[in-house]
Amino acid sequence: MLLRWQFAVLTLLGAGALVLVGVNAHVFTLNRDAQTTLGQRQQYVQQTVALESLYRDIVKALAELAVKGNDQQLLAILSAQGLSVTVDGPVAAPPAPAARKPEKAR
Repeated sequence: MLLRWQFAVLTLLGAGALVLVGVNAHVFTLNRDAQTTLGQRQQYVQQTVALESLYRDIVKALAELAVKGNDQQLLAILSAQGLSVTVDGPVAAPPAPAARKPEKAR
């Protein structure tokens, strides 16, 4: 038979073990939820990277259309999305070669 103090110590150790099992189960659940969230975010980032060039081309085409047609509403939409559109001046064409005067024969 156990002495009274031995029974008390073993009972406290058993209760402590049960508390630790409960804490471990709770932390396990929190960790699993965090891993699920992280996995979803990683999947989103991987899918977004694949579409980045397509989005860039779409925005470029919209900006060109807005500038070409002087479409203020489309410029406002782009601006609302945080995209600023600047218009570069037209590229200067190289000057035409000067016409030579016919030389007089001597």
